[in-house]
Amino acid sequence: MNTAHKYNKLKIFLDFLLLIAAFAAAYFIKRGHLNVEGIYIRFLPLYFFCWLISSLLTGKLKNPVNNEESGYMTRLEPFFSSALLLVGLLSLFIYGLNWYTLSRFIVFGSLGIYLLLEVLVLSGNFLSLFRPRSGSQPAKKRFSVTFFLLDSLLITASFFVVHFVKMDTFKLQENYQETLLLIYFLWIFTSMIVHRFQVPAEKNYFKMIYPFLKSNFIVLSIASLFIFGFRTGFSRLLVFGSIGVYACIEILVISIHYLYELRKKIDIPDIKFFEVPEFSLHGDQVVEEVVEKEKEEYKKISIKKENFYSTIVREKLKNTYLTKFPRVFTFIDQTVDLDTIDILKAEVIDTGNPYNVEILPDQSLEFFMNLHTLNNYRRVNRYLIEVNRKIKHQGIFAGKFEPCEKRHVYFLKNYPRLLANVLYFFDFTWKRVFPKLPLLKRIYFVMTRGKDRVFSMAEALGRLYFCGFEIVSLEIVDNLVYFIAQKIKEPENDTNPSYGLLFKQKRLGKNRKIIHIYKIRTMHPYSEYIHQYIYMRNKLDEKGKIKDDFRITAWGKVFRKLFIDEIPMVFNWMKGDLKLVGVRPLSETFFNTYPEDLQNERIRYKPGLIPPYYADMPNSIDEVLTSERQYLKRYAKHPIRTNFAYFFKAIKNILFHHARSS
Repeated sequence: MNTAHKYNKLKIFLDFLLLIAAFAAAYFIKRGHLNVEGIYIRFLPLYFFCWLISSLLTGKLKNPVNNEESGYMTRLEPFFSSALLLVGLLSLFIYGLNWYTLSRFIVFGSLGIYLLLEVLVLSGNFLSLFRPRSGSQPAKKRFSVTFFLLDSLLITASFFVVHFVKMDTFKLQENYQETLLLIYFLWIFTSMIVHRFQVPAEKNYFKMIYPFLKSNFIVLSIASLFIFGFRTGFSRLLVFGSIGVYACIEILVISIHYLYELRKKIDIPDIKFFEVPEFSLHGDQVVEEVVEKEKEEYKKISIKKENFYSTIVREKLKNTYLTKFPRVFTFIDQTVDLDTIDILKAEVIDTGNPYNVEILPDQSLEFFMNLHTLNNYRRVNRYLIEVNRKIKHQGIFAGKFEPCEKRHVYFLKNYPRLLANVLYFFDFTWKRVFPKLPLLKRIYFVMTRGKDRVFSMAEALGRLYFCGFEIVSLEIVDNLVYFIAQKIKEPENDTNPSYGLLFKQKRLGKNRKIIHIYKIRTMHPYSEYIHQYIYMRNKLDEKGKIKDDFRITAWGKVFRKLFIDEIPMVFNWMKGDLKLVGVRPLSETFFNTYPEDLQNERIRYKPGLIPPYYADMPNSIDEVLTSERQYLKRYAKHPIRTNFAYFFKAIKNILFHHARSS
């Protein structure tokens, strides 16, 4: 096993002993005895806590990488960084707790002694000072002038914004010039230590922002050191306010940079200027794959009747309604046994006027086709529900829609690439963003009256299932998706189907009770209604996730990697639907794929916010099931001890081993 990045337990124990020895030495020098009392009893836990945090953040107690090739100063660097962080962190807490009665000699003296002992004992062999270095040195990362200039602009702007809030003017007061110089000094000093001016190229989001968080934390800590240690008269609002505003804006900028570069590490279409990444399977390839999958599941449907046979419907479709669309006729003829359909119970129209559907008798049609695209209906669900009402059970519904996955292809085929990207950007913003925002939605529908709307493939199919239809077959003709569906049930009675950013999912809780789990949307609207459809066709991958799930958006993959989508589940925990640690709440579809014995064990307890697979990190669905069985078995015997152990192991894996939900 490669232990290059593992923590050395001997180092941790020895370093802790050095910390105690340093405090004892400083306390004895100052007081002349070791009878620790008063405020120092409360100070010691804080002292140990800050040591632990600074050691973990700097990684100084890990086994060194390429120890033989690294120089002595290179191995010293994490120890000095940790000491600097420890000093600042202690100062920050002391300042916040108003423990000004603490002796600065004991506090800072113990830290100085500790650093000296640590360097002598733990930093490495002194002979390495004189040992010639062998092997190639790691290449230095490129200094980014752009990042430097942007950072300097941000820190300056943040200071003057806070100055304006405090003084109601941007004109710098003379007595605050020293404050600005202090902030500049701390910013440059810490940035050079943590290499913040290098272009971040990490694939992991936390690793990318870590140097920036670390630098801002050190700046804040040293600022506290100046205020506590030297009793300076710096304005706390200006110092801490400027650092806080600057840190928030900087993290936002870095996050945007990370999202832009995300295409290099997760499967997202190449992002170009004015081009919007929409899907996880390379644009219109999503549509192609779904349609091809349907062809693999080819079946021909018919209206079952005894002693009935007529070619009238086929002749009408071929020679009248679809004479200009031979590919569409072939698609329908291959999928539907048209000779079993009574012409008196068939209707073919091409209209966007709902009235032409409403006037038809209820439960009267065996076959209904509308050549008008779904995208041009103001109220799509109302139209589909009306169609459902007119068709008999197992009746056939044929239609078409334009998926947004094909929109970019349309622009690229008809315009030069640069212009096509510009037009697609505005088309995406107008037709995909505006209709989903409460205020802008009104403007959009007033101006367009709902015409030429844009649906994703998942949303269009989800709306059909929501309104009581089941997809039989799909075909692509001229960038339009033609569908053949059967009426299998009445429309869903959900008066508010999911469409916004925040939504709730039906999940099985304790004793199979239905609970509603709140999450931030990472899938296209109406995706939950085609869950069974996707599962039956794509099945599960080795980790228990649906294969090639085209319902997940590009930003949804980012949200899942960063656990952003699961934040609202904290509300379920507060309500009591979930416990902190436990098996993940499942949909009924997934739950029914589990072995019966595990189903029975699962429903005995509440599901949890943090599932056991974050602690065990399984690599296959079988290992996931094993992980849950082991957790449930241990939980039945020792609930508190088990949850405690799994919680801290899961947090460790999330922070240091990149455990993710997808």
